Amino acid sequence: MCNEKQQSYDLLKKDKVTIIPESKGPKCTWCGVCVSTSVLLVLLVLVMAALAAGPLHAQCSVKWTLSVPCMNVSSLLVAQINEWETEDCPGKSQKCLYSLVAVGDNELLATHTTPLMKFVDDIKFTFNSREKDNCEVLGQSVSRSWYAILDSGTNYCNMYNLMNGSGLRLTPGFNEYTTDSNCTQYSTAKLYLDE
Repeated sequence: MCNEKQQSYDLLKKDKVTIIPESKGPKCTWCGVCVSTSVLLVLLVLVMAALAAGPLHAQCSVKWTLSVPCMNVSSLLVAQINEWETEDCPGKSQKCLYSLVAVGDNELLATHTTPLMKFVDDIKFTFNSREKDNCEVLGQSVSRSWYAILDSGTNYCNMYNLMNGSGLRLTPGFNEYTTDSNCTQYSTAKLYLDE
């Protein structure tokens, strides 16, 4: 009886009229949209949970301590950035396309452009001298691409390559502190570095 047509007579015109009764169940005009939205929300929650182990945007924060004066650390990083401003990248490396943006007393700003896809990452080093011949360096590299979530450790490598290429990684008292929770795919990047 739910969707059956009923016939009736219009007494004024004496014509047959077909009446389709309204459904007594819930109207489901938006059911498909609701189900689709629910599925998308569940998928979004699952993706967010999977990414909860790291930043939600491709970036990396690292702290280094070195037994070298901060002025020397800054000078070595500036020299390395200037050396790698070239567009000629050796092999498949990322040791090129760096650009020095600004140098201050306690801060250095640079960018790195990936050779293949031309993504740009902003790099910032902040220098803190607690003792005369020691330096604490806070490094941060952040992808400019708003949609970048995973980066295969590229933001970590942006800074690691500078620390390694400048020779700072081999200096006395060199220590590095970071984790996957504040450096996108840090563990993945460490597997492929030229130690």
